[in-house]
Amino acid sequence: MTTELLKDFIGKKCSVFMLNSVCGQECTIIAVEDNWIKAETKNSVIMLNCDMISNITLMKEKKKKAKNGLD
Repeated sequence: MTTELLKDFIGKKCSVFMLNSVCGQECTIIAVEDNWIKAETKNSVIMLNCDMISNITLMKEKKKKAKNGLD
């Protein structure tokens, strides 16, 4: 996987699927350098090897409801 394309995902919430995985890891991509992705999950900061990634999906941002109930 080319890291040049991954730089567009920095700062965005994504679901990252690794080879042979059933479900994706939800994380926010912090940095992309050489063949590594630094990402933040709810509980930790992780490093992912780009050679082991099969798919990355950009997650849609959820709309927040207004406190007064109006959209």
